[in-house]
Formats: sequence, C-alpha cells, structure tokens
Amino acid sequence: MAKLPILQFEEKIIDIVEQNSVVVIIGETGSGKSTQLSQILYRRGYTNSGNVAVTQPRRVAAVSVARSFCQEGLWV
Repeated sequence: MAKLPILQFEEKIIDIVEQNSVVVIIGETGSGKSTQLSQILYRRGYTNSGNVAVTQPRRVAAVSVARSFCQEGLWV
C-alpha cells in the first residue's frame, strides 16, 4: 500500500484533536482522509471511550470506504 499524504501529519492531527472539541480536516482527493483518519484515531485510543464516525456525501464513496475497512479487517 502506498503511503498516503495524511500519514505525514498524524502527530499534528492528534495534537489538534487533543486541543479542540471540533476539528475539520480538509485535503485533496486520495490523501487518505476517509480511510486513514479513523485508523489514526483508533490507534491512539479514541475509540476506547466512544465511536469514530466517518461521513461521506456520496453513496459510492461511502460504499468504497466501507469495503476498504472490511478488507483491512477494521469493520466492527
């Protein structure tokens, strides 16, 4: 799997999430927002006390992300 651009900002994203109650992540298509952001939060323990939700404005994108999670064994 190619290293997605969002992964280089993992530490910065976690710092910002810890300092703010609401965070909006903006990035180019294919940067890994939908597939990697929830995994970053999962690895850092944010799902221990609740859920991480990913929203998608289009059905095709939602199905694609769900398939990706299933293939990686992340769907619970």
